[in-house]
Amino acid sequence: MMNRRSVLKGLGGLTLGLPLLEIMLDGKNAYAQAAPPMRYLVFFNGQSQGADGDSSPSLVVPATIGANYDLKAALAPLAGVKNDISVISGLKIPAAFDNGGTVPAGGRRDDFHVSSLSPLLSGVRSNAGSSSAGETSDQTVANFLAGTTAFKSLIYRVQADWYLSVSAPYGRDMISYKVDSTNKLVAIPPQTSPRQAFAALFGNFTAPGTDAATAKQLDFDNRSRRSVLDLVKGDAQKLTNRLGAADKLRMQRHLDELRQLELRVAAIPPVQTSVCVKPQDPGADPGVGSPQGTNASGDNTYTQNLGYSGEEQRAKVFCDLIHMAMVCDLSRVASLQMTMFQSHLNMYELTGQKTDCHELGHGGVPGGSASQAKGIAWHMKHFAYLVQKFKDTPEGNGNMLDTSAITSLWEGGHGFDPGGNAQNSTHSTENMTVLLAGRAGGLKPGKHLVAAGKHPANVLITAMKAVGYTKNTLGEVTGDLPELKT
Repeated sequence: MMNRRSVLKGLGGLTLGLPLLEIMLDGKNAYAQAAPPMRYLVFFNGQSQGADGDSSPSLVVPATIGANYDLKAALAPLAGVKNDISVISGLKIPAAFDNGGTVPAGGRRDDFHVSSLSPLLSGVRSNAGSSSAGETSDQTVANFLAGTTAFKSLIYRVQADWYLSVSAPYGRDMISYKVDSTNKLVAIPPQTSPRQAFAALFGNFTAPGTDAATAKQLDFDNRSRRSVLDLVKGDAQKLTNRLGAADKLRMQRHLDELRQLELRVAAIPPVQTSVCVKPQDPGADPGVGSPQGTNASGDNTYTQNLGYSGEEQRAKVFCDLIHMAMVCDLSRVASLQMTMFQSHLNMYELTGQKTDCHELGHGGVPGGSASQAKGIAWHMKHFAYLVQKFKDTPEGNGNMLDTSAITSLWEGGHGFDPGGNAQNSTHSTENMTVLLAGRAGGLKPGKHLVAAGKHPANVLITAMKAVGYTKNTLGEVTGDLPELKT
C-alpha cells in the first residue's frame, strides 16, 4: 500500500500531491495510512423563519428539547436523517437598536436585507455596504483544510438569477468572501451552472474501459484548454507591466484566480474506486427564466415561466456534485446558496404557491408562517438529500458524516424588527435557528439545543473547530457550543 502523503517528484524539486487512490486503501474502504479527510459545508436558505404578524408558535423550532425532538412542518423533510442533525434555536444577531444606535461587534444595521450577511457568515458587523466585512467561515476553513485538493472550495448557487427587473441584487447573490494575495477582502462569485460545475470537476475524469479514441480526444481537449489559459496569462502579464499601482493590484488578483483555474484544469483526475465514480452527466442547464411580470397595478405576477429556471433540478445536481467531489477528495469545503438573500425565486413550480420566496413571509399568499413553512421545507428537502448521501457513503468503519460538519443557515429569524419597529416580523434576526449535521471532531448530533442569546456564528465556530480550526473566534464573535459534543 502507498502512504496517503505520497507525491510525484519532478525536475527542479517540483512535487505534486496525489488524489486518493485505491492503492492507499485496504480492502474494506478504510484509509490505510491516514484518517479520512475532514469536510466542511455551509448550506444557505434565503428566508426567515416566521411570517409578518404571526404570533403562533414557530413551525421551525421543535417543541421538545434534547434528543428525540419533534419535527414541525418546516423541518418535516429531515425525518430520515433527524438523528444525524442537531437543531440549535434561540440564536440572535444583535442590531444597532440593541446598542444605542451603533452596530455592535458581530451585529447588523437596523435595516434588514443583506445587513445580516456579514455577521451571519463571517462574524463581523455589517458596514454601510451590502457585502461581507470579513472573510467567511468557508474560506477560513479552506485555508487549512484544502491541502492538495484540486479545488480549494466549491461555491455554488442554485437560484439562477435575481428575478426582479426593478432592482439589482446588491450583494444578495454572494455568500463567500476571502482575503486574497494582496490582503484585500474580495467576493467569490458562485457558480450557477450545474453543467459548468460538472465539467470543471469531472471533465478530465476518464472512466475505466473508455475506448482509446475517446480517451485521446479528452486528453487533447484538456491540453487545449491549458494552452489557451497560458496564452491569456502571458498577454495579461504584458499588460500588467504598463499599469499603474492600483490596476496592478487588480490585475494580480485576476492572475491569481486564473492560476487557480489553470491548476484545476490541469489537475490529475481522480481514480475511480467503489465509491468515487463519475456522476451522470447533467446535460444542458435548464433555461434561465425571465424576471417576474407585473400587472396593470405594477404588482408582481407569478406564472410558471417567469422567475424560475429549473431550480429543483439545479439543486439536486449541485448536491450530487458536492457529494462526489468530496468522495473523490477533489475538495473538502463547499458553500451551497440555495436562494439569495431576499429571494425572488418563484415558488409556484416548487410548492404550488403563486408568490416568490421572499413574499412568503410578507403575506404573498394566505397562511402566515404555515405558508412560509412550505418554502422552508423545499430548502430542507435538499438539505436532507445531501446529508443522506453523505450518510449512505461508507468510509472507514462508518460513513462520510463521521468526518463532516454541515451547517444550514437562514437569512433571518422571527421577532422584533428595529427598522420597521414591528413585532413578529420576518425582518428580524431574533429567534434564529441553525442546523448542524455530521459527527466530525466528536460532534454528537440528534438533539435540539436552545442556545438563548447566542450568535449563529457560535454554531459555525463549533463546526469549524470540529474539522480542525484551532481558534475560538470567527470575526468578532467568540466561543463555541460544547453542548453539541455531549
